[in-house]
Amino acid sequence: MSGSFFTLSRFALVFAAWLFGWWAITWVLNVNPTFLPPPTTVFERLATMATVSMGDGTLIVHILGSLKRFATGFALAVIIGIPLGFAMGYFKPINKLVTPIFEAIRPIPPIAWAPFAILWFGLNVGAQAFVILLAAMPPIIINAQLAIRMTDGRLIDAARVFGAGPLRVLAEVALPSSIPLVFTGLRIGVANGWMALIAAELVAGDGSSTGLGYLILQGQRTLNADLSIAAMIVIGVIGALLDVSLNRLNRYFQGWTAQT
Repeated sequence: MSGSFFTLSRFALVFAAWLFGWWAITWVLNVNPTFLPPPTTVFERLATMATVSMGDGTLIVHILGSLKRFATGFALAVIIGIPLGFAMGYFKPINKLVTPIFEAIRPIPPIAWAPFAILWFGLNVGAQAFVILLAAMPPIIINAQLAIRMTDGRLIDAARVFGAGPLRVLAEVALPSSIPLVFTGLRIGVANGWMALIAAELVAGDGSSTGLGYLILQGQRTLNADLSIAAMIVIGVIGALLDVSLNRLNRYFQGWTAQT
């Protein structure tokens, strides 16, 4: 309990210092609010966004719109990435077959696929989900593959001595020990996918007036920097909450596997 309080206190102090530095820069240098508004203006904008509609709704509507797009792409990345990574780590023929294609595609920036996503799926959630999928999946595959390869060989040999087949060894030995690395891949995938979501909303928008990317774009078009910065703050907070949630889930699963 004391550790959590210390962490929160430290975070509050850092956040307060950051806000003070931001305010001091705008006040001392007399920065034009069009370029960098003071924090008070941005938080006033946040309060307004929470109650006044912009585009298709208030702030919560835009948050839910972005989360829906992100959840679609990230869920696909998890459904495809974890089994594929496990298969690449456990079955050598699959690894030899998939690795060349994977290594050729992985360096390409996900947003570079946006024109193809629009061509294949149209201006809808599918195009944005495809970009998020490509951003989130590589670290998930890499860490799932690495987790299987790093499984203690002595445990695998012991399971085989007792008559366990490949699938049983994978399910009862490799999977429980792979949880920490798998969640590391998920956390990196969440960060990559969340960043790709905003880029996808800006480049491969579905024509709707919802989403945090839409708010950033509106701030740019109307020269309201406070709107864009307010949306960026919301993006950062949600990204941090997603990471914290995955970290807590990781601890829960590690504790559960330790007991079983």
